[in-house]
Formats: sequence, structure tokens, C-alpha cells
Amino acid sequence: MGACVKCRNALHCAKHGTYKLVHKDRLTRYLWLNEHVHTHYRPPKLPATLCMKSALHITNETINIWSHLAGFLYFSYCQFDANFRRLPLMGASGTDHFVFTMSLLASQVCMLFSALFHTFGCSSTKKRRKFLNLDVFGISAGLLGMYLSGLYTAFFCFREALQSYLYFLAVLLCIAGYLPSKREKLVKEGTRVGPLHLFYTALVLAGFLPTMHWISMHGGLSSAYVHQWLPNMAIVYALTGGAFFFYATLIPERLAPGKFDVWGSSHQWWHLLILAAMIIWHGAGMAHLEDHYRNPSQCPSLTEIAAKPFNRSQPIY
Repeated sequence: MGACVKCRNALHCAKHGTYKLVHKDRLTRYLWLNEHVHTHYRPPKLPATLCMKSALHITNETINIWSHLAGFLYFSYCQFDANFRRLPLMGASGTDHFVFTMSLLASQVCMLFSALFHTFGCSSTKKRRKFLNLDVFGISAGLLGMYLSGLYTAFFCFREALQSYLYFLAVLLCIAGYLPSKREKLVKEGTRVGPLHLFYTALVLAGFLPTMHWISMHGGLSSAYVHQWLPNMAIVYALTGGAFFFYATLIPERLAPGKFDVWGSSHQWWHLLILAAMIIWHGAGMAHLEDHYRNPSQCPSLTEIAAKPFNRSQPIY
């Protein structure tokens, strides 16, 4: 390998599995993370095998890849744990299993497609667009999956309201599924926040409406029940808002260009905060469902819950 001319002079050598990190000036603008991240880019035209190998090395995508790859593995574990331990232990229904399976699957898709984009999106503009469309689809799936479990557990005792919200969610699913095919038209060149980002912001903010409805149906802000569960929603919204702040402002690298190329860039904070929000949301949703089964008197219209076998002395963790 030491005598290989390509290893010494070319940006990568597929034969020996080597590549050289480059400055953003060696790349087309579309392959940049953003204009304030200057170095530690993988070279263009990198074969898929070297893209995968690069995930094990220190580049400006390392945190982006592994934060959401770890998220995919975590939600894969949660998928097994929910369906084979936690839900059976509380005597959950088939509908409960379906809702949480789909919600967790959406989180898995979100994490996996994000990790794939950051792993393989360096090779060419064409492939970057392809994997970015997958990433956008994953974001849609992740958001809708959070809505699904959140609405289901929040309105578990109010089936008519739940049914109405699920119809609304189905409409959002159709819109969100259509968006990736029109991503290029919805992203405004030269701006960090375009129509596509505004749609996702509106989708997140729309969650305030069912939240206010849920609060009113449980007796208002003075209700002990609301006090018990509202903080989880507040934390998730705070984390999501913080994530979007980093994404939109490009802080901290905007304040010190080239100083946060490997560690601490805005997109890394976006990844970590979104992952934290999704983990907290899933945990709170499962605990909320458990609470419904532990306290069937909270759902007087669902008398069948009280008849279900459930070990109320054993917590589900």
C-alpha cells in the first residue's frame, strides 16, 4: 500500500480502502454541511464501502451518523421490549400493540434514514439528493409516529375525540408522504428556512391544539392529572424548539467558522436534541398507557379495562 500511487496522490483508493479528508473548497456547495463548517469532509465519488468505513473514522459527520444510528438501535430494542414485555405485562389490547409498534417503527425509520443520509450522502450530488429525500421522509415518519402515540394515550378515555384526531392524522400522513417527492421545489436556495421547514414547524406547533383540548377535558391546568403529565410535553417541546434553533441559526459555527467542524456543530446539536425528545416522548407515552391500565377509574366509559388482568403491584420499567 505504501507504494500505491493512488493512495499517495488521489483523494481515495478503493483497492486499499483509503481516502483523504478535504476542505470544503474541494467540493461543490451542495455537498457542504454548511458554509461555516470548513474541514474534515470526505472526498466526492467515494464508493459505498468507503462511505461505510468512514463511519468508523473521525469526520464532520461522525456524530451525525452515530447519534441516529444509536437511536435506531435504541428504538429497535424498545420495539421488542414493548411488544414482548411491557405491553403484555399490563394486559394491553391488540390496538395498543398496533399503535406502539407503528409509532416505534416510525422512530426507527426516522433514525435509520438519517444515519444513511449522513453516511452515504457524501459521494455525489445525485446520491445526496436521493438520500436527503429519504431523510425528509424519515422526519415525516418520526413526527407522525410521535403524534400517533401521543394522541392515542392522551385521548385514550375519549374515543370520539381520538377518532377525530386520527382522521386528521391520516390527512397529515398523506401530505407528509408526498413531500419528499417535491422537496427540491419546497427548499428555497440561499435561505436556511424555506417552505418545507415551515411546514414541519407548523406540524410541530399544531400539537398545541390537541394539548389544549386534552387539558380542558381533564379539568384544566389546576388538575392534578394534568400536572402529572403536562411537564413531559413541555420538555419535548423545549427540546424540539432548541433543536430547531440550532438548525436555523447555525450556531455555534456561525460565530466561529471552522472551529466546530468535528465537534459541537449546530447539526450535531439538532440530532442529539431530536433524539432526546423522541426518547422522552416514547417513555412518557408508555408510562401514560400504563397509568390508564393501573387506574381504570380514570376512564369510566371504558369499563372493560377494569376487567383486564394487570399486576398493579409491579411497576413497568
